[in-house]
Amino acid sequence: MKSRFFSTEKVNTGRQPELDLLKALCILGMIVMHVILDLEAGAPDGDQGQMFTELFGAATFMISMGIGMRYTRHQSPASYLMRGFALLTIGQFLNILRNAAPNLIAYWITGKQVFIANALLILQADILTFAGLAFLLMAVFKMCRLKGSVVLAAGVLLSVLSMVFWKMAVPPGNYLASQLAGLFVLTDAESYFPLFSYFIFVAFGYYIGGYYPRVRDKNGLSNLIMAICFPATLVYYWLRFGLNLLPLPVVGTDLQYSLKPTPDAIMTCVFSLGLIALLYKVTRLTDGKLPKFIMHLSRYINSYYCLSYMFILPLQTILVAVRGELIAGLGWLIAYSLFVIAACFVLIELNERYWHIHFATLRGSRLMIFTASVWILSVVIFAYAYPRIEVFANIWNNYLLP
Repeated sequence: MKSRFFSTEKVNTGRQPELDLLKALCILGMIVMHVILDLEAGAPDGDQGQMFTELFGAATFMISMGIGMRYTRHQSPASYLMRGFALLTIGQFLNILRNAAPNLIAYWITGKQVFIANALLILQADILTFAGLAFLLMAVFKMCRLKGSVVLAAGVLLSVLSMVFWKMAVPPGNYLASQLAGLFVLTDAESYFPLFSYFIFVAFGYYIGGYYPRVRDKNGLSNLIMAICFPATLVYYWLRFGLNLLPLPVVGTDLQYSLKPTPDAIMTCVFSLGLIALLYKVTRLTDGKLPKFIMHLSRYINSYYCLSYMFILPLQTILVAVRGELIAGLGWLIAYSLFVIAACFVLIELNERYWHIHFATLRGSRLMIFTASVWILSVVIFAYAYPRIEVFANIWNNYLLP
């Protein structure tokens, strides 16, 4: 099989249209689901949004991130360390803007506990925090010169350990300790993307990314992958849903989404591999050429993620403060999702043409001042909010929202 589908040299370099399409679809799906999950009135645990993102969402994006690690020109451990710390800093800056600032203002105006509790989400296991920690862990693996297969094995091991901790560990009595632990394993705090649960997806992407540049027969390999992966996914979820044979959390619930039990995680990897093969088939119809908007989404995926949240969570705070309730009606939410996507596109284009504000371009004293300001302000906000909270807001109590 190797001699047929793979070359001994790198023959599949440069941008991969199917991966660009995958990232574009991921960010579009994320924005729509974030609008629905964060702005819908009384959104229940295990709703359609969580079901959709089970097989096509953050985990799929993390797999593409792992593949991208193989294609980047910056492969040194130091580059991975710098990338990881940059993502952690950007994640903290986003937490200040989308969570802390609007909720602190609302708390000072209304005095309501829901707002100071949500301001404490300055510290949380969000996807950017996870991505930063994943890069730091990969830097350690790079220093140890571990092969892709060993990295994948480590990802599976961490996934298994995450289930062991969930089943056997006693949550810390202190919320701060629980939140810090929640960066790594699932706890009773805001532990949405714990490192141990989700690193398997980065590891899987990194593993297949080691083979991807050497694929010389994408068409034939895609046929084989789809013939294996899609039936396997159907059989697994038939056993999971239809026969309920596996003693695991219900698919689509917050518990299942954050824990990502190892069998579910493995099947998400299998499905995503099939999805990449399918998207390759789609891109062949256009000779590998994608619409400019799709390329724009892929190129600026982090910008879309960060900017879109600035149209979502501050609005959530305003609605709760002014109306006491969120938005009812899926049609309105879908329409607002389209507005958010369009607004992000316009802002990104304005920035590229006129403003040129980029974290990556900060150097020297400017970078040090920005980084220090973000982390010092984060500590100050946490120190202010923590002692004032009676009930902590997190995923497990729907952030105390109506």
